[in-house]
Amino acid sequence: MATRRRRKDDNAVALIVGLATMGGPLRQMRTYLTRGDLPGDPLADSAWAYLWSAQNNRAFITTMGVDVHTFNTILTPFKTLWNSETIPRGNVNPQGEPQLARRSLDAARCLGLVLHWFFSTMPCYLLQQLFAITLAVCLQYLDTGLRHLLTALKDFKPARIVWPSTECAIQPYSDAIEKTFPCLKRCFGFVDGVNLPV
Repeated sequence: MATRRRRKDDNAVALIVGLATMGGPLRQMRTYLTRGDLPGDPLADSAWAYLWSAQNNRAFITTMGVDVHTFNTILTPFKTLWNSETIPRGNVNPQGEPQLARRSLDAARCLGLVLHWFFSTMPCYLLQQLFAITLAVCLQYLDTGLRHLLTALKDFKPARIVWPSTECAIQPYSDAIEKTFPCLKRCFGFVDGVNLPV
């Protein structure tokens, strides 16, 4: 009986020591991909390049929350900004000429990256796999793409949200919300499930 108890204690100590020594390198491991971990050309060899070439409404809605027509409608003003400005970096002149041919992603792919990030909760390494870009490129393009999307949508009438201004205009929205959520009274809108930092 004492031998069995001693063996259990020894096994527990061995397990703790084993986990402690194994955990060291795991804690230091970074969760990002390098260029060698990714397919070749992001414009041609990435999973998103295939999705883009298919132009399938179901796939666009599933991954980005918009259909192909809506994506292309948003892309028009977004592309103008993307093609006219440099990507902010320490070694780039902000007033310089954009080097479009040297970018890892074009306007459509950058917009796709931003919409994927908005629509899902996937970590950056999955976005890296999907778009075949490194972490630095992913973060720079997300930052730039978010700014461009905000700027593009500010003056874009189809994207404008118009608040109802009269009680008569608010009532149909309020009735629909109260029908589904009886505790919410006199509301005309709410947002649920958006991947935005608060």
